[in-house]
Order: sequence, then structure tokens, then C-alpha cells
Amino acid sequence: MMNRTKTAVIAMIALVGLVCTGLVFARWGQGPMAADNPAGQQVRRPGLDRLIERLELTDEQADALKAIFKEHYQTMKELRDKFRDLLRAIREELATGEPDEGKLADLIAQAKAVRDQMQAERDAFRAELDEFTAGLSVKQQAQFLLFEARMFRRMHRRMERRSMMEGDGPVAAGKLAPVTVR
Repeated sequence: MMNRTKTAVIAMIALVGLVCTGLVFARWGQGPMAADNPAGQQVRRPGLDRLIERLELTDEQADALKAIFKEHYQTMKELRDKFRDLLRAIREELATGEPDEGKLADLIAQAKAVRDQMQAERDAFRAELDEFTAGLSVKQQAQFLLFEARMFRRMHRRMERRSMMEGDGPVAAGKLAPVTVR
């Protein structure tokens, strides 16, 4: 009798799990196994495509905006990879127990230079976006500004969650105040 009860409970849990999965995919509109999505491709459109649609940009404007984002993404990816490699080298040097101070000083200087390059790239990206949006209508500029605020709010929340999980980081250290943009 006990085995039947256990089996029934396990079967109910499995059934509830399947129903919940189906509801989640139904909420998204289509699941990865939907007939018109055979390869399980991403269901949501990327944010940039949604922005282009919301701003009702011409094809020429959309291409220009995509080029700005693509160039920024590529540059930042290269800089982040270089920065990550430098941080890894610093960790490895510290892990030796007897770190070479000259080597550490050189790695630190390189890392700070890359960090400064990343900030300069962010500033240049912002200037390019400002120049791009200056050519839009006032309504489109307002919509872009709202999109940008939501994007930064989401990014800030991700950073906040990550630093809470790690127990360190800018929020936990009190260097970054929580932002509430609605």
C-alpha cells in the first residue's frame, strides 16, 4: 500500500511539472517545440529589433543604429577579453605565494589602461547614440530615452543580484546605490 502511495505522489509531481512547463511555454506564445519553431530558436526578439520596431525607423536608420551597436559590442568584447586575461594573470601571479612585484605592477598598469579604454569606448558609444538620436523626431527621442533607461535599470539589477550572490561587488561595498527608474 505504501509503494502505491509513493508511486501516486511521484506521478502527481511529474504531472504538475509537465503542466507548469506547458503553461510557461504557452505564456511565451510558443515553446521551443512549437511546429513553427522546429529548431528551438529564441522566441523573444532581441531588444535592438524591438527598439527599431518601436521607433519605426527607416531601413537606413535601422542599419545605422545596428552598425553603432555592432561596432560597440565588438570593441567591448575585445577589451573585456583582454581585461579578463589580465585579471587572470594577476590572480595567477598572486597564487604563486611569492609574487614578482615588478610583474604585478606591470599587469596592474595594463589592466588599468584597458579599464580606461573601456570607459572611453562607453563614452564614445554614448556620444554616437546621442548624435544618432539627434536626427530623430522628438517622439522617437523620448521613446529611445525610455528604452535606454529600462536597459540600464535591467543591467543595474543584474549587477545588484550578482554582487548580492557573491557577497562583494559595488552594491555590497556601498559604492553603487540602488537605482529606481520607472
